[in-house]
Amino acid sequence: MKILYILPVLFLFTLSASAQSEEDALKFSRILPFGSARVTAMGGAFTALGGDLTTLSMNPAGIGVFRKSEFSFTPMMDFAHSKTKGIDNEKNMFILSNAGLVLSFSPNSKTLKNFNIGFNYSTLNNFNRNTFQGYYETNGNSSLANVWKEEADGKSPKQLNDFTTGLAYDAYMLYLSKEDIENGNYDYENPIRETDQLQHYKYTRERGYQGEYAISLGGNLSDKFYFGATLGIQSLHYKSFSVYTEEIIGDNITNKLEKFSMYQDFTSSGTGLNFKAGFIFRPIPAIRIGAAIHTPTYYNIDAFAENNVSALFTEKPVEDAKVEPGFQYGNSAWTEYSYKLKTPWRVMAGVAVVLGQRAIISGDYEYVDYTAAKFSDDDAKNEYLETNNVIKNIYKATHNFRAGAEYRFSSVFCIRGGYALSASPYTKGEMNEDNDIQIYSGGLGVNLGSFYADASFMHKQSDLKGLFYYYESPNGTIESPEFKTKFYNNEFRLTLGLRF
Repeated sequence: MKILYILPVLFLFTLSASAQSEEDALKFSRILPFGSARVTAMGGAFTALGGDLTTLSMNPAGIGVFRKSEFSFTPMMDFAHSKTKGIDNEKNMFILSNAGLVLSFSPNSKTLKNFNIGFNYSTLNNFNRNTFQGYYETNGNSSLANVWKEEADGKSPKQLNDFTTGLAYDAYMLYLSKEDIENGNYDYENPIRETDQLQHYKYTRERGYQGEYAISLGGNLSDKFYFGATLGIQSLHYKSFSVYTEEIIGDNITNKLEKFSMYQDFTSSGTGLNFKAGFIFRPIPAIRIGAAIHTPTYYNIDAFAENNVSALFTEKPVEDAKVEPGFQYGNSAWTEYSYKLKTPWRVMAGVAVVLGQRAIISGDYEYVDYTAAKFSDDDAKNEYLETNNVIKNIYKATHNFRAGAEYRFSSVFCIRGGYALSASPYTKGEMNEDNDIQIYSGGLGVNLGSFYADASFMHKQSDLKGLFYYYESPNGTIESPEFKTKFYNNEFRLTLGLRF
């Protein structure tokens, strides 16, 4: 099966405009190391450590490690790059990575050393980036206009999809004469010829974030066993705008068509709930063993989608066409709708070695089964049945790993480093079966007792292959050239904290 790197709704011709794609399920389910400068500097390997506000959304037992009340906040600078065929696009962003408060209480108990309450916010995903994919050249046999024709043939203009073929018809990218309509001959013409030389390119602008507000409770039993639980309230905001263009090029252009574009504007916003629980066990002072489980996040999401097809001609495209300014023709369609998303369960375990007051070595393992992601709505017809089947067929369970280390030169100054691997969620044989995300990180820390400051740098890198369109019909397969885009992010965080 071909995996298309496309925006929701775009080119999914057989689905309604309100259908989400399998890529949306992955986008909102794949979580990479996040949070404070200390946690990210150590690659996110904190399942067995705790004592940091970020752990409220990782292993809630980490709240039990706090011996004092604490407040901290972490701003972040993100430099997001995407590169296709040597063309690099960058988006720089300043956001809040993490902020929260833990209140620690010491009851008069020999067993319960501490009982703590925590409130924290973490940005789980930052969607801000700009991407340009081009330039790719083909002849007229490979064109989105040919896909539109295949999808439209045999249907009257009134039966065309309002968000795809209907817009193409309004832009004269599909055409029927009055005689054809009267005679019921729905064999559409399109202006692309086999001999045309086409240049394909696409620009995408993405904005938004996925954040979590964590409300946590936890405690410390005899400095041996730490426990905690978190209610997670997630906030999701995602917006994308894309323009896909095919332009006729060459020295001997005889086609009236100069170029056509398909524009998409898509917005989704919603909230979700989940629950997390975990523990940390210290069998001996130097060893810590931790584990946590996260329920799925249950989202209710509102969405807006608008499509536009615009075609530019050198003269009237057909004799019975009206004369438009600049011979540019097109139309738009939009819709609003709501849907539900259930993300996968997550299970994580970790081991850490604490060597006195000098060094920490920590490792994490995480299991996520992306086939468990599921869309639904309140309609008994369940229009997401096909998409959910695709999710089960193309995704798989993944085994993710994180490792980190910290070395303290003194009670004041330390250095940190880490590595994380988010394994590809695609099954073997899929176009993106090698879509691993690798993360390298490092940082510094200064501890002045009541006040501390940490700084970190994190580098993320991955590759993604895709097609602008792909269509199978009895007449054969129509597909765009395959592109490969390299994504990498450079993130800088600074955490300032106060213990009291």
